[in-house]
Amino acid sequence: MTQQNIPGGRHPDYIRAILDRAVKMIGEGLLDSAEVLLGTLSNEPSTREVTAHLLGVIAMRRMETSAAQLFFKAALEANPRNAEAHAQLGALLLDERPVAAAAAFAAALTLDARNPDWHVGLATAFQRLGFDDLARDNLADALALSPDHPEAAKRAAETREIDELPQEEDEALLCDALFAEGTRRQAAGELARAAAIFERILTRAPEHAFTLCNFGALRRVMGDLDASEALLEQAIAIDPNLAPARLALAETHMAAGRDPEARAQFETAIELEPKDAAARAAYAMALQKMGAVQESIPHFHHAILLDQNRPAEFYAALGSALQAMGMRDRAEIALRHAAALAQAQ
Repeated sequence: MTQQNIPGGRHPDYIRAILDRAVKMIGEGLLDSAEVLLGTLSNEPSTREVTAHLLGVIAMRRMETSAAQLFFKAALEANPRNAEAHAQLGALLLDERPVAAAAAFAAALTLDARNPDWHVGLATAFQRLGFDDLARDNLADALALSPDHPEAAKRAAETREIDELPQEEDEALLCDALFAEGTRRQAAGELARAAAIFERILTRAPEHAFTLCNFGALRRVMGDLDASEALLEQAIAIDPNLAPARLALAETHMAAGRDPEARAQFETAIELEPKDAAARAAYAMALQKMGAVQESIPHFHHAILLDQNRPAEFYAALGSALQAMGMRDRAEIALRHAAALAQAQ
């Protein structure tokens, strides 16, 4: 079927056939032919990400480093959640810009932490920046995923330190890379490691608001409510419009039994991000915990309208609120859904 016979452009199956053929050609080393084939999709907006990515792979195979970087950056502009493009960009930057490489590998691992090569890449970048403890953590992760990984043991014996970063923008980028690594550790439940990374960031950049926010939330989980409140208030003082810090402070107030203060922070967060389903859901669940079940119901409904993909605890709280309101049939539906989600996890 020709393009002219397809209303609105090429058929998706035709596009997929071209992309599959290009991938096969790259695998066979037919780089020029693959590049020509991908050129036929230059006017297809839907293929912008994958085409740029594949052209980056071709440039990388040709050792055209600068061109490959540009292609991978274009792929990431089209889709910032392309973990492989982040990692390939990191590999290209590793020798000349270890700070940027660390940021790229950290971004890749934030999206998918199952690739041992990416852990080794991040470890190598951290080693070159003098962060041997962070390098060891990632090498251990690589070996846990692949015990016979050929590079992990080799890297464990290498150290190289950079006392000063050459450019001011590299300092900011390094803090962002460390923040991504700390946040990933925090999400994985590695609280002590995450705390150590956040502390390191704050020694370099005391006003890194996102770090103050996440560190404040972490301190609450670790049971230090006073430290949590201080960190979160500092984050809000730096950026009053940082909704996640408002939400985290609300949760800290809740944990300390300060319901009026919690309400105020939840409401401010919702004013700042009215379309944030997580903020609505958090406030709804907080109101249910406070016993304000009637007030919580509209917020539960609003959160669902924004995003139905809420976790099991959300639907369990909704079920409890509906039960307290005497709406047993609706409560049963919510509680069954919560149970199904919990079982699926």
